[in-house]
Amino acid sequence: MSKATAQRILNAAAELFMEKGFEAASVRDITSRAGVNLAAVNYHFGSRQALIHAVADRYLQPLCRDLELQLDDCLSHDSDPELEDLLELLVSSTLRAVEPDGSGVNLFMRLLGYAYSEVSGELRHYLLEQYAGTFSRFLGLLRERGSKLSDNEFFWRCHFLLSACFLPLSNHAILTEIEEARFGGASAVEIVLHRLIPVLAAGLRAEPDRVSEKPEQLW
Repeated sequence: MSKATAQRILNAAAELFMEKGFEAASVRDITSRAGVNLAAVNYHFGSRQALIHAVADRYLQPLCRDLELQLDDCLSHDSDPELEDLLELLVSSTLRAVEPDGSGVNLFMRLLGYAYSEVSGELRHYLLEQYAGTFSRFLGLLRERGSKLSDNEFFWRCHFLLSACFLPLSNHAILTEIEEARFGGASAVEIVLHRLIPVLAAGLRAEPDRVSEKPEQLW
């Protein structure tokens, strides 16, 4: 029963974070949706912030586990996978990680967005502490296959590309409504993710702008 209660709280939190946002959804909202009291939340999670961490772990633990296995398998059979191959692994791992959750990719991307917008940076630091190993490995493989960039340029390039994912994936429902009105059909999130692959690959292959390498030339 205790495990079932924790799961019910976690499900309610995920639903409300999707509906109201991470800042607006209160513990009172969550307890009401889950049909539990505040003591149950404190017992199972300890705090509202820990509950956000648990929602993050719900996605990132299976994603990282699956990605590590896929990378091991890919590199054991192909010593030099292309950028597109590696990005395909990330897409497939992401889809498997969010599949059991009705909120899917939308909430996952909003969670990442919140990690960057949160004033204290607490969630961002937690994610780096828990999952940096897997993503450092993955980014290292991407970097080897992209343009030769400085550390600083690669840092910004990755964040530019991550930002390109936020709008179409965190607001997928809104964009598919617009798409359906204009083109008569709506793309499933799987299709949107695969459409991102060539965009991300091109961004990683692009040479740095001359100003980013020698900013003094601007003046």
